[in-house]
Amino acid sequence: MTAAARPPGTGTRRLLPLLAMVAVFAAPVVAAWFLYLNPEHLPSARSNRGDLLEPVVPLEASLGLEGPQGGPFDLGDLSGKWTLVAVSPAPCAEACRLRLADLGRVWAALGESRLNVERLLVVSVPEGGAAVDAGFASELAGLRIAVAGPAAARALAARLGAGGLERTYILDPFGQLMMRYSPDAPARDLLKDMERLLKASKNWIKGAQYGHR
Repeated sequence: MTAAARPPGTGTRRLLPLLAMVAVFAAPVVAAWFLYLNPEHLPSARSNRGDLLEPVVPLEASLGLEGPQGGPFDLGDLSGKWTLVAVSPAPCAEACRLRLADLGRVWAALGESRLNVERLLVVSVPEGGAAVDAGFASELAGLRIAVAGPAAARALAARLGAGGLERTYILDPFGQLMMRYSPDAPARDLLKDMERLLKASKNWIKGAQYGHR
């Protein structure tokens, strides 16, 4: 059959399976966002503990983040997962290490849901400064580390605002920083917000499985 004789709508029908797949993978995150911003739709809803970033701040390859051993940091490793992010100037001093310990406790407290959650330390390095020594990196099993050199740190600071390089964040599965916490925020605040986001995603998936689409 020639292109001229092809029945109307054939191209659209071929696209439907692809569009359906995109919807299936994106919907849980979109639903989590909706339910987080509209907690009345969740049982025993509570207000969020962190501050929502409006607009969100995407972590993009164009920022130029590097791995602790050099070379580009692979942001694709975080794709599709929620990520607990600590941003700190280098070197990671006592306050930074305490925040990392909090992230570890929050991650462990999530139980089975922690399989869908990553942890990331972003260290900003001044001109001529050192990043993260190998000994320190080896102590942090399971923690991903990204290095923001001078140019990347300036770009990130411009997006995050005053004090933004010394805070804790939640990164959504689309690679966007969407919530932030002050340096002295208690770990339980981060835990409560993560539990709610994960619950929102899980509730949507359950509803979809039982035909609530």
